[in-house]
Formats: sequence, structure tokens, C-alpha cells
Amino acid sequence: MDNTSYVALSRQVSLERQMAVVAGNIANMNTHGYKTEQVVFEAVLERAGEPGRVAFVRDSGLVRDSAPGAFDTTGNPLDLAINGEGYFTVMTEAGPRYTRAGHFTVDESGQVVASGGHPLLDSGGAAIQLPSGSGPISIGRDGTISSDDGIIGAVGLVRFADDAALSREGESLLATAQPPEQVAVPDIVQGRLERSNVQPVLEMTRM
Repeated sequence: MDNTSYVALSRQVSLERQMAVVAGNIANMNTHGYKTEQVVFEAVLERAGEPGRVAFVRDSGLVRDSAPGAFDTTGNPLDLAINGEGYFTVMTEAGPRYTRAGHFTVDESGQVVASGGHPLLDSGGAAIQLPSGSGPISIGRDGTISSDDGIIGAVGLVRFADDAALSREGESLLATAQPPEQVAVPDIVQGRLERSNVQPVLEMTRM
């Protein structure tokens, strides 16, 4: 196979990867808290004898667009949207995971859980437990959870030094080996959910 065929093949492999990422964006355009991903390409120079070098194409990773999505008003007191930076932390069988999908419910034991049944963690890293008979709850912009009986706890928000190092898993969860940092000034909006920031027309054009 000559050099031009190898160059064309490298481009086709990269385009296949780009198509998979675009398809993932389109599939998640209605997933709350989802962030658009794009492939980063780079040229790889290889010696090809005389007269010089040949440039091949290689995807070097993904870039996640951290721009906020619009908010949907639901009125559900356990629907939470993050206004600005940060992630909610939930505990899974594989350890802590992070998400901006803020649809939470209360399980049979009174724990606040995400859609996959994973407990939502507070600012101290513990599961949030609502006392029996606590009545309607209110969640302040700083994450403080309160009821008629007083303050119950506080929803934790964390951030990371390198958002690009978070890897996507199922159920709108993200994983990373980086140590989380507490968001200094959390801004949580109760009764709303953040939409994905996918722009369907743009993604269809890319496809």
C-alpha cells in the first residue's frame, strides 16, 4: 500500500471516531446535565523516504464543552440545577462518581438518591438522610437542606483541577482519579434541571 493510501486510511479511522462522538452527542441531547464532546485531531509526521515526510491524522482525545445548559422548571423540590461550576457527588459500588444531572428522589430508607439509586453525598462526604416526618424540604442556593424542624444538612458540590480528565460512564456519571475540591461558593437552584448543552442542528451538520 502506498503512502497516500495510508494517509487516507488514517483519516477514515479518525472520521469513524468523530462520527461515534457526534452520534453520542445527538443521542444525549435530551439528557439532563450532559455536556457536548468533540474529538481533537493532530497531525503525525512520519519519515517516508525521499523527498521528506508524510502527515497522518490521529485523534488525540476528547474535549468536553463545559458551557451551561438552559434550565427546565419542574417544581420538584429534589430537582436541583447547578448554576456555574461544580458537580454533585454520588456513591456507587465502584466508589464516588460525579454528575450534573440533578434529578433526585427519596428511597425507602429516607436517603436522597440519584436516578440509578446511588446516594447523594453531602458536603462532608456522607449520604444525605431525611428524617422521617420532616415534611417539605427547602434547599438553599448554598446547598443547605432545611425543613420545619430546622437544618438537615447540605448538598455538596465539588470541582476538579482538570475537567478534561473526567471520563464518562453510564447513568450520566463521570469518574476521575483526581482529588475533588469543594466549590467555595456553591450556587444550586431548587426545582429546576439543567438541560444538555448539545446544539442539535450543529451536531447534525457535523454528521
